[in-house]
Amino acid sequence: MPLPVRKKILVKGVVQGVGFRPHVYKLAAGRRLAGWVKNDAAGVTIEAEGPPAEVAAFIKELSSRRPAAARIDSVAVSPARPKGGKVFLITKSGGKVPAAAIIPADLALCADCRAEMLNPADRRYLYPFTNCTNCGPRFTIVESVPYDRPYTTMAGFKMCPSCLKEYKDPLDRRFHAQPNACPVCGPAVKLSFSGKTLSGPAALEKTAALLLAGRIGALQSLGGFHLACRADRPAAVKALRAAKRRPHKPFAVMLPSLASAEKYCFISAAEAAALASAEAPVVMLRRRGTVFGEPAPGLARLGVMLPYTPLHAALFAVLAREGFAGALVMTSGNFRDEPICKDAPDVKARLAGVAAFSLFHNRPIHNRTDDSVTFEAAGEMRLARRARGYVPGAVKLPAGGGSVLACGADLKNAFCLTRGGEAFLSQHIGDLSEPLNQDFFRETLGNLKGLLKVSPSVVAHDLHPDYASSAIARSLPGKKLAVQHHAAHILSVAAEHGLTGSFLGVALDGTGYGPDGAIWGSEFLLFSGKTWRRAGHLKYFGLPGGDIGALEIWRPALSLVKQAYGPGWRSEAARVFKGVPAAKLLTVERMLDAGLNSPKTSSMGRLFDAFSFIAGLRAEATYEAQGPMELESLLAGRAAKPYLFAVSGGPSMEINPSPAVKEAVADRLAGRSAAHISGRFHAGIVRAVSCAAAAAAGGAGVRDVCLSGGVFQNRALLEGVTAALAKEGFRVYSNRLVPANDGGIALGQAWYALSGYREGTFIPNS
Repeated sequence: MPLPVRKKILVKGVVQGVGFRPHVYKLAAGRRLAGWVKNDAAGVTIEAEGPPAEVAAFIKELSSRRPAAARIDSVAVSPARPKGGKVFLITKSGGKVPAAAIIPADLALCADCRAEMLNPADRRYLYPFTNCTNCGPRFTIVESVPYDRPYTTMAGFKMCPSCLKEYKDPLDRRFHAQPNACPVCGPAVKLSFSGKTLSGPAALEKTAALLLAGRIGALQSLGGFHLACRADRPAAVKALRAAKRRPHKPFAVMLPSLASAEKYCFISAAEAAALASAEAPVVMLRRRGTVFGEPAPGLARLGVMLPYTPLHAALFAVLAREGFAGALVMTSGNFRDEPICKDAPDVKARLAGVAAFSLFHNRPIHNRTDDSVTFEAAGEMRLARRARGYVPGAVKLPAGGGSVLACGADLKNAFCLTRGGEAFLSQHIGDLSEPLNQDFFRETLGNLKGLLKVSPSVVAHDLHPDYASSAIARSLPGKKLAVQHHAAHILSVAAEHGLTGSFLGVALDGTGYGPDGAIWGSEFLLFSGKTWRRAGHLKYFGLPGGDIGALEIWRPALSLVKQAYGPGWRSEAARVFKGVPAAKLLTVERMLDAGLNSPKTSSMGRLFDAFSFIAGLRAEATYEAQGPMELESLLAGRAAKPYLFAVSGGPSMEINPSPAVKEAVADRLAGRSAAHISGRFHAGIVRAVSCAAAAAAGGAGVRDVCLSGGVFQNRALLEGVTAALAKEGFRVYSNRLVPANDGGIALGQAWYALSGYREGTFIPNS
């Protein structure tokens, strides 16, 4: 018989809080190995001793048979001196090793826990905090690493004998489940309404009754509070809109099951998988007919999620007993652009005028986190908002380096911290023009730096000198690096896909500060070596009033119409502006003529706004991209004759929208429908962007093209451009792991800093 060997094994990745140590224990016990396993700041460290073949097979199984929620990034093996042990143990966490552990994201309620809590005979029947090693809170409750109960907000809850027995039993799925709890020893819910307080099951039953009666309530979830009401009660939804000062922006809804969601929406296999996943995001689904028109007015798609916490599951079970199997609106518990509320005092201070009742609990939230939002496009699920379920998951980078903090942009802010070859994006922070979000940024930065054990020496930020994110960056220690907005968008794709050679980037969004002082927004950028240059853009047009043009969308339309028709525009197109007050129209026209507060822009977002106005959809928007989203919702899927966008050649190409503007105005004045104009506009812009990208990339001898920017969240545009370029033999890449909008820009800023990019003269392929 061969002599026993002992190996020391360091496993890095998402290996804490996902049942990895119990999994290792079972693998070792199955092969009768001796040794131990523990969590430490680097990940999970193991010593395993036994026959050489058994130890080798055990090491192989660590990767091949990992728990569902685990992710193995590396397994490092080194020899150790045999000790002749007979047992395998899970030992106390700790040890002085360099930080490398990754805290897992929060995990949606698993099928086993759901079955238990819906079983009247089970001791956890309708218990709102049921969890195991396969589900439950993680990031939202963790305060430090390693991930053990004393370092979470569950530290104050001492397990009862029954829970402790589960926790210590290697064959139980709650073996070392850190948030393990039950009604005897764990957190509890309370309901506050009309000056009264109820606890436990009575709180759930009264909450259901209040919702059924059409009341609006604040419900505490994993990372913060939702504001909830019946989605089938227009009066309740309208009252919620009025209270949140959100007249049209869509609300997400929660349905009790995938089967119920399929009654109201068309659901692909990928969308169904996302809904039922451990991440459990909001998924944008195509509605059947006009169901739930009030939560998402004017849009073809509805944001849908399924119950992802035991509290949600318990509430829907109580509602079902009362005969209700419909949807609840579940929107963020905040006012527009503020952080989500995370505790009862916060709700009382900020939402007292909105919520008629509050269902809350006593398990503190350490890291507030909103719901993530996903959609399917070009055959893959993509993120529009990255938060619960995905944070603090790392993006693996093509190469590592010193720690960098990238502060992101001002809208849809999320920052990024790097550690070695990994990038960690924060959860969605929001609009940094709101002071409370600046506080949220600093709070989250402190928390994440503590978890990752990093002190960044470089601080990257947007090139715009007046951004709040740039001001925050300047206030922090470290070398400062300004990164152009659209270069960062493109590099977020390159970082995701590991591109390090030469490539073309196409960035289409609303606004970004350009090195020439103009407002960029439709950019074709060539990257080679460590330099980049602008290879093309949408022809500049004036943006009277600056940012107000994103809300009063007739303003960019007027600018484009004047540019297309010249001084005689009124004789050709005045009727399009019939609904705009004459005095206001004249004032803005004079601003354009004088160049007064009318910065030049190449914004694709404002171009979409303008065409939604020309199509007759609206003159003013109440939320960002409202007109373009409504314009996309009108697409019928039929091929349309494209509007003409003239693409000029030369060292820096230019896309001229004037011919398309004239065609759209003619269609509108001829009585063509908004759907007709939408079809022709989308077909035209897909053709123009594809042709310009192919010309720029082909002329530079590159075959890789990266697509990014918030406008590429338009499915028709992303799918059309991707297909057209792929047909021409280009390799096309786009964002999947981070949003294409400004929520992913920090990843590009970080990669810019780590890679040593700079703006400069383009160096062609050799």
